[in-house]
Amino acid sequence: MVKTIDWKDNSVILIDQTKLPDEELYLKISDYRELADAIKKLKIRGAPAIGIAGAFGVCLGANQSRIEKYDAFKKELEVIIQELAATRPTAVNLFWALDRMRAVLKNNRDMPKIKKLLLDEAFRILEGN
Repeated sequence: MVKTIDWKDNSVILIDQTKLPDEELYLKISDYRELADAIKKLKIRGAPAIGIAGAFGVCLGANQSRIEKYDAFKKELEVIIQELAATRPTAVNLFWALDRMRAVLKNNRDMPKIKKLLLDEAFRILEGN
């Protein structure tokens, strides 16, 4: 089975659905802004896939962050979450996934572990849990 979206080497791998059915083009995205743009441009489609993309977008933003203090990190990630939410303002699955990522951020203040915990949550969303 071909995956619509996946995570590999700290990047999101997705099928550019605007190219289907004529071409099967995979995009490797390592910047949350580029992923947000892909969501806006319908390169990723389908409610579950959009939610997964949003969760992985939070992980991309977290990985890009160089902030070491929890409060500033949380504030930066909230901005990233808002940017991802703005890509599809009516996408219920997107908001659901972003809320789950927000909960991980809120409930875990251990900076050395938080990026891994966010990625773990994104994988749970990917796996349908």
